[in-house]
Amino acid sequence: MSSTERVPIDTSRPFQLDRTGLRGRFVRLGPALDEILERHAYPDSVARALGELVLLASALAGELKFEGSFSLQVRGKGPVTLMVADCTNAGIVRGYVAFGTNVPPQAGEIGELCGEGLLAVTLDQSAVGGETQQGIVELEGATLTDCMLTYFQRSQQIRTGMRFALRRDAAGAWRGGGIVVQALPEEGGNAPIGNADEDGWRRAMVLLGTVTEDELVGPELDVDTVLHRLFHEESVRVYPVIPLSHGCRCSAERFASILRGFTADEVEEMRQEDGSIAATCQFCSRTYRFDQDMVDSIEQGAAH
Repeated sequence: MSSTERVPIDTSRPFQLDRTGLRGRFVRLGPALDEILERHAYPDSVARALGELVLLASALAGELKFEGSFSLQVRGKGPVTLMVADCTNAGIVRGYVAFGTNVPPQAGEIGELCGEGLLAVTLDQSAVGGETQQGIVELEGATLTDCMLTYFQRSQQIRTGMRFALRRDAAGAWRGGGIVVQALPEEGGNAPIGNADEDGWRRAMVLLGTVTEDELVGPELDVDTVLHRLFHEESVRVYPVIPLSHGCRCSAERFASILRGFTADEVEEMRQEDGSIAATCQFCSRTYRFDQDMVDSIEQGAAH
């Protein structure tokens, strides 16, 4: 173990098991997660599902080298029709759920919330002139973590192990944590690290399976302490932490750009009695108002 610093809440700690070359991330979220889940007063079952998705996005984004956003999006035909979580290369996380009135009050299998649906994994680097890459799988499994494991197995052929936990603390605030371990390809190569060592992979999965909810969520035990407890025999090495925080990328400019994508007739239908348009961000609930003159200008440039 190469670090003695105490890792703060709302962070991702990348690590490697030197004995096998397997790589992973340990993510913990506290205030950032609580702000996301409490902002919209979600039912408990919805909050838990979104919390799991936010943890997944935060942990998986930590392995990628990118400039833009990494997002997980679930679309279903059940009570929950849309669920989104994303994380930028700067560690800014956010999440949102659209749901109806017949949501199960208590957490159950993801199928009870979303019914038949799809999970989309998107890496968007278009803002800096890069490509947008996306993979899609059907929702299969009891949890979103199960669905994500299916994605890695079928679409990426990357051996992946995951453990996540989510709960409220004594004060009622949401906290979550999780560990991801993967046999990832060598940089510049196609052969996954650790795949040749079946014993090493099995050993890592057995150890990962022993981690407790208390160890994942904390805060009594530090992230690095937990990693040492689990993987000290695997020669665990940690890398610099990735700070995480809740935030939103919405702006008046973004909404104006969206409005310009509508036809002039569609823009006209959105006007209020005074000729203005109000647009509310689904992620952060902030409302942007465009007065009549601004709408007239947008309408003139709207698509026809």
